[in-house]
Amino acid sequence: MIRRLILKDWYLQRWIIAASVLGGIVALGIVCLGGQAAFMVGLILLLTALIAVGAQLAIATMVNERKEQTLSFVMSLPISYADYTSAKILGTVLIFMVPWMLLVLGTLALFAVPHGIPHGLLPFTAIMAIEILVNTCLMIAVALVTESQGWTVAAIMVGNIAINLVGYYVAHLPGIAKGMGGSSVMWSSTASTALLIEFATIAALLCLTFFFQSRKRDFL
Repeated sequence: MIRRLILKDWYLQRWIIAASVLGGIVALGIVCLGGQAAFMVGLILLLTALIAVGAQLAIATMVNERKEQTLSFVMSLPISYADYTSAKILGTVLIFMVPWMLLVLGTLALFAVPHGIPHGLLPFTAIMAIEILVNTCLMIAVALVTESQGWTVAAIMVGNIAINLVGYYVAHLPGIAKGMGGSSVMWSSTASTALLIEFATIAALLCLTFFFQSRKRDFL
């Protein structure tokens, strides 16, 4: 039943996946034009595409089930709260991972292009890529637990602001900033610590989602 629920969400969101991948490819193409301006414009478009698809998935696969009153049908199936929560988290995260993985791999591939992106930006790029995943998990957690469009929109806004703040803060960390303009990768303990914090945050968000879902007495 979990597999069927996941496949249902995949089928319904197939056009979102295609649109996000297309938007990301356009953004990567702009980055390939070279120059600082093209890099910044392409990066902004890439972030926008990934954030937008994460927000759309959170609303379409969870909030709309409550609004359109299809949640009652889903919960009438032979599934438990844990099954439903697992299906929604796994399904939404896996859907998001398709464009996320393709675009992250595309971005990393640009580092191999001669005279392309400075290799010193690799640690910063890796940290921001995982930060987008953290932001998406936050939106999924809020949408699933609250089933509220208002709270989900608030989470989207908080996540967008957080990405900018985290990006600014990380770019000014001594262990990151001093190597960003270099032609070689300067991986530091600061970068490793940042990634560990992000992965721990993702794990905490998903665990808290299961916890709050387990305390619900009524899914209808």
